Parts: sequence; structure tokens; C-alpha cells
Amino acid sequence: MEHVKIYRGNQIGGCVTVISAVSDGQIHRIMIDYGSSLPGNAAKEDFQYPWEKEPVDAVFFTHYHGDHVGRMLEIPEDIPLYMGEVARKVMINIHDALAKRPDMEEAERKKHEDALRLLKNENRILTFKPEGNHYEDINLPGFTIEPYSIDHSAYDAYMFMIEADDGERPYGRYRVLHTGDFRGHGRRGGIMLPIIDSCIHRFGSRSVDALVIEGTMMSRSKEKVKTETELMIEASRYLHKHKWAFLICSSTNLDSLASFYQAAQFSNRKYGRYMYVYSNYFMEQLDLYTNTAGNFTDIYKFKKIANLHDLDYDKAYQNEKMTVPMKVRDMMERFGFLAVIKPEDYHEKYIDMFMDAYQAGRIDEPPVLIWSMWNGYVNKYRTLENGEKIPNKAGNDAWIDFLDRQRAKGIEINMELHTSGHASVKMLTDVINAVDPQDKIYPMHTECAEDFKKLKIRAKLKDRIQ
Repeated sequence: MEHVKIYRGNQIGGCVTVISAVSDGQIHRIMIDYGSSLPGNAAKEDFQYPWEKEPVDAVFFTHYHGDHVGRMLEIPEDIPLYMGEVARKVMINIHDALAKRPDMEEAERKKHEDALRLLKNENRILTFKPEGNHYEDINLPGFTIEPYSIDHSAYDAYMFMIEADDGERPYGRYRVLHTGDFRGHGRRGGIMLPIIDSCIHRFGSRSVDALVIEGTMMSRSKEKVKTETELMIEASRYLHKHKWAFLICSSTNLDSLASFYQAAQFSNRKYGRYMYVYSNYFMEQLDLYTNTAGNFTDIYKFKKIANLHDLDYDKAYQNEKMTVPMKVRDMMERFGFLAVIKPEDYHEKYIDMFMDAYQAGRIDEPPVLIWSMWNGYVNKYRTLENGEKIPNKAGNDAWIDFLDRQRAKGIEINMELHTSGHASVKMLTDVINAVDPQDKIYPMHTECAEDFKKLKIRAKLKDRIQ
């Protein structure tokens, strides 16, 4: 039987995998991810899975990005949902904040309230349980599922090793490795290949039949990929030169937020610098990361943080290192800062506040703005691998206008301090060669599946690409 079926695998985001098994004469299925399509994809609408015709026993989520979890409310209520515990808490924070937004349309507010109720339902949401250095296996009719924590721009992301019953196989099972979104250049990226050797292959005693692997970067193969450590060092040098800096970075990109926070502390400014964020929601996410990932390394502990929105800029403040009280505004002007904002009109006032300080002579250079997200969101055109320029469907006009307005004010915008959340072409090559699937390779989460055959993988593996 055909064990693996991929839906929307030829686009980035909104991909769904269904894996089948036969147990006691019955077909059983599990699903991996059920998310929304990203802007710019060719598909105008999300596909509708035939829940009644091809029922699934459970849905597993690799991580909390919307293109992987965004349609969880559409999943029938009798189907259990599996995810990481921290991922669940991240999503609770997101939906709680959105449900409370005063400008939210009532229909959208209800969706977020429904998502909150679902995420807090511990009978429906089942999280992976730690067992030593790994997680407990999950046994369902026809399946054994092994979750493995991996490196991605979303913290608490997982790869799954699935053993599906199949009496026609020599050893009675069909083995599928589903990578989810992953990379090799984050702080935990070095664990991927050792996990494949020790946990997936069990040092040569277990083989893999099919590999389902993401390929986001196949369409951006010429893009230089920094490690998170390189990003932190470059950011530290940049912040050493620029005392007043604004940052645009996702609130759920833990690794890069940690890179910038640490860079602000090591940029040769006395006592380090505060990281200001734009909302209580952002503060809650940083607290969550500090109390979870921060238990493993101080890199993920955010101590000097404050909420821009709640500050009383004219309030006097004093601590043991200050001989006289200072207003918050004066402290920010004197000691500098790193402030995370969104590319929205409401956040522009923070930039203007310090642009005014520069024009009044209270600070000696204009503030700078760091764009640490994918550049494709703010480009009107995209360049193909052959050099041809075409309109960029993923571009966000409002964000493009925001950056254009800042440039018109004379503000420097640094577009280089960013790294991808996805595996480089070299990492994809290394993983395919290491897994060495014996039957099939299913590229997904990519617009360039055909280019997998151009990778430097063994010839027999190229023949297995679907």
C-alpha cells in the first residue's frame, strides 16, 4: 500500500502529510500538520481534507507557526492533537493577546477565543512527555511515533520517526522519517545528524523506508546562511557603533531574539542595554522562553526587558548605580537601547521620539532600524535562480511603505542581520545522505522539488525522489 500522501507539498507553508498503516485488517491514519497557506502561494484557497472519507486517528504538529497549526479549529473534535508543551503555551499567549485586541473584528475574536479554549483543553491537546534525553514514544493503533526535538526558528519544534504496521514488509513495519521544518545553523543545529545516527538508525540497526523532508531554501540556494552565533557577533559589532537601535523581529523567533539580546549586552556599552518590546504579550513570550529554554542555558534568559507601551517616559527613576534620579526618556537617550517594534503606523511614534531627540541635539546620531525577517516580505520583486526578476507575491505593501518612510527621514535600515529558520541546501544534502531512505524521498514545503535531484546525493537516492 502507499503509506505516505502529501497535500500541497509543492508550496512553502500549508503542507499536510497523511501516513497510513494496516492493523488487524483496518486502515489507520495519522496526520502531520494542518496549517494555513502563506501569502504568495499559487493556491488561492486552503484545500479541504476529506475527514469522513479518510478519517485520521490523531494529528501531530511539528511546531507553532501558522502555516503548520493555523487550521487546527477545522479538525473534527473527536481527533486528539499532539504538540510540544512549550509550543502549546506560545500559542496560548498569541491567541490570548489577539482575542483581547480592541480593534479585532468580532468574528476573528471568536476564532481566537475558540483556539484558546481548545489549547487549554488537556483532554484534547496531548503534549510530548520527556523521557531522559528524549521523549516517550506514542503508541496508536498501527503506529509507533517517536518525537525528536530539533532546531528551527520556532522553539520546541519536532521531527517524527513513524513506524507504521505493514504485514507485507519483511519486518512488518514501514518506517517514515518526517523532518518538519529544521535547520543546521541554529544553536541546536548540530544535534540533527547525531540524532539520525543514534536515534533514527540506532547506530546501523534500523533503516528508514521513506523520508519526508522540507526544502524551503531550495528556491533560495544562493542565499548566504549565517549561524546564530555569527548573527550575534555581527549584531554586537553593529550595536557597538549604534547606540539607539530599533529591531523588527518575530516574537516567536527565540534564537534570533536571544542573539540580539545578548549582542546588546556585549556591545561594549556600560552595564549592557535594555531590550524594550512593544506589548505585554511580547513580555509574556520572553518570560516563557526564560523559564523554559533558559533552564538549559543563560543564552535564553531575558533579564533587562521592559514594555515600550507601558513606560512613563517622564517618570524619574533611580537605582544603586545612579547618584541622582533620571527620567526614563533621559535614561534611554543617555544609555541607549534595543527596542523591538512592528512595522506598523502605531509603532512609528517610537522612532520619531528619538529622531526628534537627534534633531534637538540630545543624542549624537539618528536611531537605526534593523530588519531581521525574511527580506522577501519587503521586496516588490523577487529574483529567480536564473536572474530573472518577477513581481513578488509575498511582499507586504504596508511593510514596504513603513520602511520607505523611515528611509525618507534619513534613518539607516540594516537588512543584513538575519538568518533563515530553514535548512541550507548543504544541510538538506547531508540529511538525505545520512538518512539513506531505502524506498522513497518526498520533498515538501518547497517550490522546487525537482531541484532535489540536483543535490550532491548518491545516484540511487536521486532515483527515489517523488
